[in-house]
Amino acid sequence: MTIKYDSLVLEKLNYNSYLKVPQLLDLQELISDPQHHDEMFFIIIHQASELWFKNILHESDKVVEAFHTPSVSRALKGFKRITAIMDLMVKQINLLSTLTPVEFAGFRDNLNPASGFQSVQFREIEFKFGVRDAFFLKFFESKPEVAEKLEKIRSLPSVYDEFWKCLALLGHKLPSEFMNRDYTESHSMNEKLVEVLRSIYTNPGEDYHLCLL
Repeated sequence: MTIKYDSLVLEKLNYNSYLKVPQLLDLQELISDPQHHDEMFFIIIHQASELWFKNILHESDKVVEAFHTPSVSRALKGFKRITAIMDLMVKQINLLSTLTPVEFAGFRDNLNPASGFQSVQFREIEFKFGVRDAFFLKFFESKPEVAEKLEKIRSLPSVYDEFWKCLALLGHKLPSEFMNRDYTESHSMNEKLVEVLRSIYTNPGEDYHLCLL
């Protein structure tokens, strides 16, 4: 059975068509020759990681939207999901411990010069959350469009910066030098910001959302 949608003929929606399962299962291309049994395992772990990275970035944008409102409760909801995903990813990457060094060496040489340092989304997450080290841009020198995208993220307020802007919207006085800082620079200790946090923790009032945040 088919239905028409925007002049295209599509199969009736089902589990496999909605999730693009056939396409997903075609993405594991082993390059070892002869094929090494454990290469499939290695690929799936890292492909799954990239999917979770995509979701973390998706949720991070929602958290920033909540900060702009400002809605502390919605930001908390977003962080709850992000940290749950990260907890899962720690367990997921630990699955690699079932791979012995000899088994990994059986196909690792075929992967050169590929490296986890080249994960664009991992760098996006780092830059979005405030790790602004330009050193990591060198891994994308052969991909100028990627380097440009990362540099743009690096020049914008991080999620951490947006947190402080949210506090300012809620009436907390922040130092002007912090609010007007160069976003490409990583954060350093600021005693005035420490005092803002101290005041929130010591005088939470009836609303504990900020303490939880």
